[in-house]
Amino acid sequence: MFGVLATLLFSAGATGFGVALLRRWLEPLDPATRLGAAGMAGLGTLGLLTLPIGLIPGGLRWGVAVVLLPVLYGFYVLFRLYRDDRPRLTVPKGPAALFPLAISVALFLSLVGVLAPSDTLDWDSLAYHLAVPKMWLQAGQIHFVSYIHHSNFPFTIDNLYIWGLWWGGQHGAKAFSLVFVVLGLLSLFGIARQRYGPLAGWWAALVFATIPAVVWLAGTAYIDVSNGLFAGLGILFAARLVEQPKENRFAWLSAVCLGFAAGSKYTGLQTVVAVGLVVLLYALFAKTDRPKIVQPFLIGLVALAIALPWYVKNVVNTGNPVYPFFYGVLGGRNWDEFSARIYTEEQKTFGVGIQQGSDPLQIGHAVLGLAYQPGRYINPNPTQGTGFPFGALGIVILAAGFYWCFSGRIRRFEGASLAVVGFSLLMWFVLSQQSRYIVALAVPLSVLAGGAIVKLKLGQALGGAAVLQAAFSLWLVNTLVTSAQMRPAFGAESREEYLAQRVGFFEPSKVVNIAAQNGKVALYDEVFGFFLDVPYFWANPGHTTELGYDRMENGNDLVAALERLGITHVYLNLGIYSREDPVVQRWLSAMGLTGPAVPYEGREREEMSADLRNKWKVLLADAIAGGKLHRVETFRKSFLFALE
Repeated sequence: MFGVLATLLFSAGATGFGVALLRRWLEPLDPATRLGAAGMAGLGTLGLLTLPIGLIPGGLRWGVAVVLLPVLYGFYVLFRLYRDDRPRLTVPKGPAALFPLAISVALFLSLVGVLAPSDTLDWDSLAYHLAVPKMWLQAGQIHFVSYIHHSNFPFTIDNLYIWGLWWGGQHGAKAFSLVFVVLGLLSLFGIARQRYGPLAGWWAALVFATIPAVVWLAGTAYIDVSNGLFAGLGILFAARLVEQPKENRFAWLSAVCLGFAAGSKYTGLQTVVAVGLVVLLYALFAKTDRPKIVQPFLIGLVALAIALPWYVKNVVNTGNPVYPFFYGVLGGRNWDEFSARIYTEEQKTFGVGIQQGSDPLQIGHAVLGLAYQPGRYINPNPTQGTGFPFGALGIVILAAGFYWCFSGRIRRFEGASLAVVGFSLLMWFVLSQQSRYIVALAVPLSVLAGGAIVKLKLGQALGGAAVLQAAFSLWLVNTLVTSAQMRPAFGAESREEYLAQRVGFFEPSKVVNIAAQNGKVALYDEVFGFFLDVPYFWANPGHTTELGYDRMENGNDLVAALERLGITHVYLNLGIYSREDPVVQRWLSAMGLTGPAVPYEGREREEMSADLRNKWKVLLADAIAGGKLHRVETFRKSFLFALE
């Protein structure tokens, strides 16, 4: 709990710092928007500031003192604001009091996720969102991690996790997700209230806060909601610019938000393109009161300038600014055609699939599926539709968008917002149809939902749908996620007991930490190195070309490559395989793990070695059966080996 409180205090100071940075542009906005947007900008600035600090050798060992200076100044700014103009909070009464109650329940469910240890459900958090910052903290600086390509993604938000881990472990880091949601809700509430009235503000906040994916993600170290809020606010401020072209402040606010979006996830670049294109079209074709032709270019250039350090870092480290994407055009260090192909194939499995995704007529299926078929838009097994239902974005925001389109009351603000949403959905459909990749679109659509409920005919029907969805979402997330997290979150069950049951690598990691305390571990089919305190390496083909599987002929070549990288131990996870599968049984036999080794030979070996996804298994079997790797420990579903 201390780590969470420390993150809240840090974020409060960052909010004051953001107020100082953006005060000039925030003045005419609703007070709630001013506070929320300032807080997000302050945190984004501190996340970006961490990059140059971290690049200095040893910088992360003293850098917290530098980051805390603007935080302390932010507290001074907040004190002056409170002294000069104390906030006036109005608590809704009657039935309207249910709004803050429902939103509080959603935030509480997310808080439980923050307090509970991350398990395999929180896959990317453990694989890299928390693991890479931990690695950098241990090293004392931000360095190139060759075998985790995700470490080259823009890390403005993830950089905040460095400090969260420093003062509060994973709970201190994950608390930033919850803080961003609170700040985002303030921003949405203020925007909807200023445009459509107080009740619309509450509806907008309720709709966004109770989206299943938002409730779940806010309790994890995934950055999709934080990134989405930056991108979504960038869309909304751009829509305000289209509506009021003389107000340049909206161009600057949009650019700042989009800059932090592009500086925290590559998908932010898509939003920059969509926003720039829509504003440019209005500048060229609006009949009256057009945006200035320079404004869309201002938004794009400023946004890219804010995000630029991350892309320059990639060019220096890999030669590709958006590594590892577009390898065929831009290339990239430690990557190859095989890695690019399997990565693209994996990205294309989401939504309606590779084959159908190439058919433009399937876009309706894809978009509507975000509500009724969420299993296809989130891991695992998206092609079978067996993903987790709490990855859904729900029907309300989609219905709100369609409702405005056919309402006959659409104005520039709504039109610009929906145009950006439309362009973004087209890019999403073509690239990768993951639901969390377009959380950004839920931001403007939630505001439009609030406006539709209050201002449009039959809006009460949409309001009824919002209430039903909120109730279902809270029930769904609580039933599938939160109920299990309650015990470890509040001390009724130990963290170790919880993780031992839910993370297969947790117990083995304790042994690995001891056995390899003076060495380095190659992990096969295991990505949760977050639990290790010793150096490790993702060894499967497709993560990096450093081992050179394509050049290997036998187990001796594999062992030589491992030794070259300083690896002393090999951990093999079989938990993802079925022991009843004849192919797996044959592999175990080739490794000599179920009796005398029966190596791969002849045509069988040739066919296995033709695909790198199988060749490493042949090589590993050679090394184990040949005595180059000897077994150190046998776990329930995995093995630890040491190099000879």
